[in-house]
Amino acid sequence: MEEKSVNRSFHILCIGILLVVFAEATHIPAYPKMLEHFDLTAGYSVYMQLGFALGLTGFQPMMGWLSDSFGQKIVILIGSGLLTIGSIMVAIAPSFWLLVFGLFLKGFAGAAVIPAGVNFVGTVYTDSMRGKMMGVYGFYTVVGGLIGPILSGVLVDRIGWSSIFWLCSVFGIIAFLLFTFGVPSVQRSKKSTIDWLGVIFVFLLLAGLLTIPTFINQYGVTSWMWSPALVVAVVSFIFLIIVEKRTKQPLLDIDYAKTRHFWVPSIIAIIMYMSFSSVMYLLTFFVQSVQGHSSTVVGLLQFPLFLTMAICNLISGRLMSKIQPVHLILCSIFLLNGGVSMLIFANEDTSFVYLFISMSLIGSAIGTVGPIVKALVVSRAPVTRVGVVSFTYLTIENVASRVGASFALVTFAIFAAGGNGAKGLSSTAVLLTIFTTLSLFFIFLMPKGEEKEAPASVSQKQTIEK
Repeated sequence: MEEKSVNRSFHILCIGILLVVFAEATHIPAYPKMLEHFDLTAGYSVYMQLGFALGLTGFQPMMGWLSDSFGQKIVILIGSGLLTIGSIMVAIAPSFWLLVFGLFLKGFAGAAVIPAGVNFVGTVYTDSMRGKMMGVYGFYTVVGGLIGPILSGVLVDRIGWSSIFWLCSVFGIIAFLLFTFGVPSVQRSKKSTIDWLGVIFVFLLLAGLLTIPTFINQYGVTSWMWSPALVVAVVSFIFLIIVEKRTKQPLLDIDYAKTRHFWVPSIIAIIMYMSFSSVMYLLTFFVQSVQGHSSTVVGLLQFPLFLTMAICNLISGRLMSKIQPVHLILCSIFLLNGGVSMLIFANEDTSFVYLFISMSLIGSAIGTVGPIVKALVVSRAPVTRVGVVSFTYLTIENVASRVGASFALVTFAIFAAGGNGAKGLSSTAVLLTIFTTLSLFFIFLMPKGEEKEAPASVSQKQTIEK
């Protein structure tokens, strides 16, 4: 394909991804009304979130394998179709558990579609363009995540909670049409058999990891209700490594995961995204429960967070070809530490402007590091395994965010147990600052810029058919 045609297809893909990200970010504001509809307590929200999280993370590696084996287009078409079906199922669900299953399908749609941008960039673009296009992809995803909760809250308050899911189903149809007519089909040279044991153990591993924080939030950290989930996660991880080493065509590329181009940036991303997700939840509790402000103020503080993320995604992607990635990552770590450490000194009288600056620094940090890490992760992946590698990394990123959110809820509750919410925020921020600083140790292990090389210039060599 010509360069203009490739870029046009990429932007069409990103617009479809934006619609899916929007749909994935809309359901949380509707939770209270959904539970009220079924006359259930707030505790049942953990099952809704767990169903959605399992769909979003549990099958991403399998979606990556399908993308490598049968082409990316079929996967994103499946995902946009599931978004429509799952959203309609939630909107008309006659029972609560059918609603949870609809949220699971909605999460599954995100697992199939959202990582497709990383896969496309890693497959089609060479090193000179990869960072820039990762930044563009990141911009689209952040814009979808920014608009989703805002519009969702307005529709839920004015029309009703089911309205947002009907809108998501429409967006699923629009995304399906965009993918059908605007995204090319990539002809694969060969197909492989699916690693079913790998699929099963990956799902059990992620299910165990995601269930642990769910039970901690529900029953408390002192309860042993979460221990069976921990055992399932550990045992599944051990068997997964054994199975993947013995399989000729494994679901996970263990050999590539051992390279510094994958595991070093992935660990840095885990640390930073856990801190970022923790702050997101801390902000909600602090502003509403401690300072006594409305949820509108929380939304206004989240706005600079996502806005700076979107802008820095574009800037970081363009700078990657001019500045060493390790220097940009180092800058992002200092920005994140600066924003998080500001929360150490927050109290009941802390001004909106102070928190606004803190959120802007944190958003800038995550926006800066996102495109760089994604570009490094796929930089030396084999062409036939880019889908598996990119989907696996996004799974790691999502799990890190989920665990970070639970960490924030648990630590805030512990430190604020005496009724001092400001102390709870301050003490948690101290731990997060120390935790974020750990990422500096992995800077020394980062692959050097001169070591990077594209696996192949497939934008010129690979046959792509409409």
